[in-house]
Amino acid sequence: MTERVSVGFTGGRGGVCGLSWGQIAIWRAIQRLVPDDASLNMSWVTALEDEGVSFGTPLARITDTVASVMARHESLRTRVRVDDVHGPQQLLARDGTIEVEVVDATRETAAAAAKELQRRLTEPAFDYAGEWPLRVGAVRVDGEDVVTHAVFAICHLVTDRGGLTALVRDVLAALAGRPTTDPPDRQPYEQALHQASEAGRRQSDKALRYWARHLAAVPRDRFGTPDGPPRFVSVTLSSPAGDRAVSVLAEREQVSSSAVILAAAAWQLARQTGARESVLQVIVSNRFRPGLADSVGPASQDGLCVVEVGDDGFGPVIGRAMRASMQAYLHAQYDPVALDTLLADLGDVDLSCSFNDRRFDAQTPVSAAAGVTADGIRAALPHTTVSREPVDHYGARYFLHVNAVPGTLDLTLFADTSVFDETKVEEHLRGIERLVVAEALRVLDATDTGSADTEPAAAEAPV
Repeated sequence: MTERVSVGFTGGRGGVCGLSWGQIAIWRAIQRLVPDDASLNMSWVTALEDEGVSFGTPLARITDTVASVMARHESLRTRVRVDDVHGPQQLLARDGTIEVEVVDATRETAAAAAKELQRRLTEPAFDYAGEWPLRVGAVRVDGEDVVTHAVFAICHLVTDRGGLTALVRDVLAALAGRPTTDPPDRQPYEQALHQASEAGRRQSDKALRYWARHLAAVPRDRFGTPDGPPRFVSVTLSSPAGDRAVSVLAEREQVSSSAVILAAAAWQLARQTGARESVLQVIVSNRFRPGLADSVGPASQDGLCVVEVGDDGFGPVIGRAMRASMQAYLHAQYDPVALDTLLADLGDVDLSCSFNDRRFDAQTPVSAAAGVTADGIRAALPHTTVSREPVDHYGARYFLHVNAVPGTLDLTLFADTSVFDETKVEEHLRGIERLVVAEALRVLDATDTGSADTEPAAAEAPV
């Protein structure tokens, strides 16, 4: 049996204003994917008893949780309206009513019922103007007032990966009967008002001056003429040996593992396109900025990262990639509409290459190389796997994702094979693995023989 329970909520304020820059970035991503925009929806199931959150939980605890988080986080009560004059605007409601879908099951079938409920709540695209960007469900067992599973599905406009952690934390606290009372970090509505102010304009202008200086390095024709309409493939390489090698290089250079992987990708891309520099857009969370660490709202934007590869060895490129990424991070808050104007003035600039490290701890310096040996890296090499699948469409010609797989360098490359030959996609990923492995083995072998480090020779990594 399914029941729908209405939950009222009241927040602190309501109003109408433009989207924040982070919201614009997500809104554009959604529009590019229509009619497949539901693929950006996010969801999770909390098994209350199995996860030790609460026991014998009444349905009222679920409805109280929903009312609490709806009141606390303005993005959960924000819808988006598009009009011909102002474009997309956020409509923040002060109060309202939301439904919780309750499904009855037995204790034996509760977990399966929760998974099915998650699927039903997550699959449909949201009605961005007419629906709250949160869907909630609960599994009640054995005809009692006991809920064993709570299900949450949210629209990507609510937040990005960085803000999802704060939202889940607040949900779990409320489900445990201890709702968070500390003031939340900056809300999207407040962020949008700040960004529309004079101070916000100055911040955007500073970032765009950086973009203008470095866009000159972006090639106008990076991959050559397409051999037909765009067609996409997704290839994933999983390499335990690569993960060990990256940790060795990150510790040697005292940089993040993300910088090592970015450097290897930049090296491969430069070699494959015949350039001395690699220009990639990197996804920047912006969570290091004041007031945004735990903000439940979209804050991520693209940063422009220009990595000089040159003709010397791979070692120096790692340091240059780290410095280039830091500059990209510092200049990744700007008005996307103003960037559109800048790009239009510059003409045909190819920004079709992107890099996204999906790991939460990607920016922390790595000291996990203790115990890694050359023999261990060599022994792990046969365990590398590669998988592929076709993709209907994608928003970039080259998009490299670093996936959160513990103990493994896990890379997924989405590529447009009309300009990036399909046979070269796997080779590109294997070239990244070969590059980091060869450099790490050089470092470890030199250490094992007691040799002092010498200037790295130019690495060879076929593309």
